[in-house]
Amino acid sequence: MPSRAAPPGFESIFPAGGQAGQRVDLLVSGKNLEKDTPQAWCSDPKVAVLAGDKPKKFVLGIGADVQPGPYLVRLFTNEGVSPPRIIEIGKLPEQLEKEPNDAFAAVKTAAPAMNVTFNGVLEKAGDVDTYALRVQKGKVVTLELHGYALGSPMDPAMRLLNDRGVEIAGGHDTHNLDPRIQHTPIADGTFFVQVFAFAHPPAADVALKGGASHVYRLTATDGPAKAPPADEPKALTIPALVNGCIAKAREEDAYTFAAKKGDDWQITVRAQALRSPLDATLRIEDADGKVLQQADDGEKENLDPTLRWKAAKDGSFKLVVVDRFHQGSADHAYQLSVKPFTPSLSGTLDTHGYELAAGKTVEVKLNVKATGTYAGKIQARAVQLPAGVTADAVDVPAKGGDVKLTLKAAPEAAASQAPFAVEIVTSAPDAVQTVLASYAIPFTEPRGDLLITTDTRPWLTVTAKKP
Repeated sequence: MPSRAAPPGFESIFPAGGQAGQRVDLLVSGKNLEKDTPQAWCSDPKVAVLAGDKPKKFVLGIGADVQPGPYLVRLFTNEGVSPPRIIEIGKLPEQLEKEPNDAFAAVKTAAPAMNVTFNGVLEKAGDVDTYALRVQKGKVVTLELHGYALGSPMDPAMRLLNDRGVEIAGGHDTHNLDPRIQHTPIADGTFFVQVFAFAHPPAADVALKGGASHVYRLTATDGPAKAPPADEPKALTIPALVNGCIAKAREEDAYTFAAKKGDDWQITVRAQALRSPLDATLRIEDADGKVLQQADDGEKENLDPTLRWKAAKDGSFKLVVVDRFHQGSADHAYQLSVKPFTPSLSGTLDTHGYELAAGKTVEVKLNVKATGTYAGKIQARAVQLPAGVTADAVDVPAKGGDVKLTLKAAPEAAASQAPFAVEIVTSAPDAVQTVLASYAIPFTEPRGDLLITTDTRPWLTVTAKKP
């Protein structure tokens, strides 16, 4: 019996997105793309990815009403599906890099641009891409690069040059490995931004790296300087949702609140999740300034702190938000949430896709976390399955844990390719919940967030019996 062909590889897509309402020609790199032209799936049905007239060529059709932001794309054939890749839909005009643009001198006479997204790829080792920027006195220039955040295996960096080629600002890591630069020009003119990258995962040398998968998007905007936001009210009434900012170095934002013995609260700070440079820490003090509880990072790669706090006595307390490294600026924004604690469920799948042959079974491994105590039954179940595929619901231990769902394909099940979902459900009358399990977006050695970190639409490939 001949062996099955391999599913399509999918290493990169260039450009990695486009402007809403536009049609974009794409070039895909990866293995097993020449023989069978794969089909494409996007997480938003208003974004169409259609095969072009040549292997590895596709066309991206973006609806005018598509919301700016990141989306997932998969390639699939009858043999299987690729891991998802991230594309980004923007609201600004887009430009493709024009070679040669390695050296400052090569783009010295190029027409400068601003309020635009540049799409580039660092194609080879030592590659440096340079772009000309139109700048105005007093308008803050913001340069934000997404490369690592798209899943490109690189550690990118930028530097900003004046019209004489002298570096005036640089950027490397932010909340992940991607760089960001802000600079206020003191005169009208032309600046130049250079993009380059190091290896990720890190290599023994520090030479500049490149390759077909080193794809990035660089957005250049300008605007008036941001004034530090007005102070938020410092007295909290629970539940509370507060937008704040650590506006200057070594600043601490303190909030006072009253609590009664036995109060049980969930306290969360969102900063990295908002693409803020703030690396927040959180602490609770009593009226005498004694630290009762504190939190830094969340679970795994999550740098945003969260804690559950129970009041041991009646009294007045203080909640303090601060940057871990005592930094601050008008961009160090955060959102603080304080609310009564309620039990919650979450589930993590073992992979992004599953293969199932007609007449066979496949296991879906699932880890469930139950925060708090549930009185009723917790179950996991597979839903949105194609015709001919079934799965029995399985019970989940009250405290969570590892469970397995078995997908069964009938002997006459037809071949299909589509996403499905896994639900985690509790039947407790006072805590009915239905949540979708997710898988981690595949990536090597994560160093901060991608634009999309998890997805709740695992893929199922069903192969029919051969006659």
